[in-house]
Amino acid sequence: MAILATSHQVMGFTWGMGTIALYNHYASVPEDFFAPVLFFGAVLFGALIPDIDTPKSKLGGPFAKWGFTLVLVLLGMELVTPGISQSIQFLLLILSPLLFVYTGHRKFTHSISFLALMGAYSVLIHTYFSIPSFYLIGFMVGVVSHLFGDFLTKRGIPIFYPFHRRYVKFLFTFRTGSAIETGITVGLILFNVILITTTVMG
Repeated sequence: MAILATSHQVMGFTWGMGTIALYNHYASVPEDFFAPVLFFGAVLFGALIPDIDTPKSKLGGPFAKWGFTLVLVLLGMELVTPGISQSIQFLLLILSPLLFVYTGHRKFTHSISFLALMGAYSVLIHTYFSIPSFYLIGFMVGVVSHLFGDFLTKRGIPIFYPFHRRYVKFLFTFRTGSAIETGITVGLILFNVILITTTVMG
């Protein structure tokens, strides 16, 4: 079982804060007022993506309900009127591989292979929709933070799945839903509040 969605999002937000700091050091953050908001929205979304492999998760539930339906509708439209739209073909390209994530919880979506797939998606989206890489980096940071969070749990993650199915974990781990997880989450929340307050007041 993965750590709680809230914990993943708090972990993702923390990683996002670090990424913003690095981005400010090596590049310039877009000047748009909403840029940081959209960036952290992408981070929080990415932080939930790996748990799309289970209908019991916050994101997996809606995907299980609507994702397959959307793919079938798009396929039907393409079969009835072949070549109807490049956008439909692109959406099918993006959505179709995700149908294979339901191979069991914390397997493919918790591996380097999945990270590579998400990276490829990000490049396609950047190219096709001209979405700034700044936001896609935020999304990828969220995905990586999720895997890192589960890497800290007793079960670990199958980082090299499907080539090697052994689960790996950090030297020191905690149980899902334990007091340690709660303590880490609360600690990260306080850390982020202090960091944001210091940054704003500074």
